[in-house]
Amino acid sequence: MVTYHLGSESISHEEYMYSVLGKPDLSNFPGFSIDPLDAFRHLRDDLRNYCNEFLEGTNDIFLRRIEDARARWASKPKLPL
Repeated sequence: MVTYHLGSESISHEEYMYSVLGKPDLSNFPGFSIDPLDAFRHLRDDLRNYCNEFLEGTNDIFLRRIEDARARWASKPKLPL
């Protein structure tokens, strides 16, 4: 389980990727493999490709991402369509 924190705010990797990519289940992490290190490789790929706001952005930008992710997550269908 991967969670990003900023002060008292936090967001899961899954929620973050849903917000960044606009659809659920498009990120590389966690992925499926018999090699346990592949999960770390998949996470690295997501960080490199999609997590620039977290790695290099301002606190305000990341807090807006958290707000967007919460709104998207709350409106996400709970059962597969």
